[in-house]
Amino acid sequence: MKPLIGICANYLSNDTAGLEAGIGAKHQEWQLLADDYIIAIERAGGIPVILPITEDIETLSPLLEKLNGVLFSGGSDIDPNFYGEYPRFGLGMIEPKRDIHEVSLAQKVLIETTLPVLGICRGMQLLAVATGGTLYQDLKSQKPDGINHFVPKALRHHAFHPVKIEKESKLYNIYQVEEIGVNSFHHQAVKELGKGFKPTMSAPDGIIEGMEWEDPRFVVAVQWHPEMMEGQVASIRPIFTAFVEACKADNPILSVVLESEIIA
Repeated sequence: MKPLIGICANYLSNDTAGLEAGIGAKHQEWQLLADDYIIAIERAGGIPVILPITEDIETLSPLLEKLNGVLFSGGSDIDPNFYGEYPRFGLGMIEPKRDIHEVSLAQKVLIETTLPVLGICRGMQLLAVATGGTLYQDLKSQKPDGINHFVPKALRHHAFHPVKIEKESKLYNIYQVEEIGVNSFHHQAVKELGKGFKPTMSAPDGIIEGMEWEDPRFVVAVQWHPEMMEGQVASIRPIFTAFVEACKADNPILSVVLESEIIA
């Protein structure tokens, strides 16, 4: 049996995506997800399930009971009101409907379940905000002496800078090296970590590129985009393999099946 992995969708409040593709109507809003996430989870042995953005978070409760893990995906900027700040110059597009939904979803998943969690880019920022952390709204204006973390026209699998991985961490256990090269498509970043998180991966300019819960539970997040890299850079895939394996272990039914297979 393969674990069911819920992946959060993007939300677009404008009609551009549908109109440009010729499949939508004016003023129609959209929920969508990059194919890279689906492929990465499937290749790692999981069954991807796209999670919709709902008006009531409890609508997803029956689905959460069937899932074995949740992946918080990338996307638009997070409204700074969620971490007690006013908007600064450089803040990009926000989607309040998605923010409201996903902050509640993250808190529900972290507090009310034992599901393994993986956060990617915005997903890492969201997990920080949902647990009381804060963000740099725009690195270019707030960290002008740092490196450029936002290179949107680059090949999506290209490694632009190295990240240092802290020993005695889940990310070190996953990659078994102290440094790897990663891609870079973000202009926001975690400034102050949320409750229970520790930094375990960092860029040369000190920006946090990976974090995880100090608890043994698999709650890991990265600021870069491994789903964009794993097809071209095989050494990146272990993060998805480790996540899916944690999702198998979290499911008592799957655990019984796996144990019986081992005994047999």
